[in-house]
Amino acid sequence: MTKTTAASVEKTLRSSLEGFKARAAAAKEEHKTLRKAITDDLMKSDLAKDGDYTALNDATRAKLASIRSEQDTFIKGLHDKVEGELRGAQPTDANSILLRRDASDRVRKITDKQEAMEVLQDALANGDTTLAHAVGTRARNTGMGTVADAYRDAFPDTANSAAALATIDNLTNDGAYNLANQITYSAPNL
Repeated sequence: MTKTTAASVEKTLRSSLEGFKARAAAAKEEHKTLRKAITDDLMKSDLAKDGDYTALNDATRAKLASIRSEQDTFIKGLHDKVEGELRGAQPTDANSILLRRDASDRVRKITDKQEAMEVLQDALANGDTTLAHAVGTRARNTGMGTVADAYRDAFPDTANSAAALATIDNLTNDGAYNLANQITYSAPNL
């Protein structure tokens, strides 16, 4: 199985996000067309039209919420896939799970880059890959760039997956992405 690269993730993610955005725009355009049809219907009373407008607005909001949910599910699935590639196949026996949990608990308390680097170097020197992976994950999640780089250097086979994961995080966690989602999935103008 080939590992995901940052370039392939960026291409896939951007393409998929554009697809979700296009579907939302189509739903809004359909809303506009149906609203005009309700407005132009001379056989309905204003009260009946108000009921139709409300039903149309509710249906459009539900459609937009569904598309947004699909987008969020897609992003989470892609993130989980790449994160799985980064971590690799991990044993599921009780002892291994306990070791991973203990390592995660230990590194969760680390807030200083220097301390994180020292713990990573100790883990690598002692052959403790579980602790090293925990430090690498913590470094990536908290923006400790130099520690994350040292982790990637120690585990070069994870470099593509780590870069791909960073790409996903960069493309889906910034202000522009959040603003675009607010605009794309907002209720259509009445």
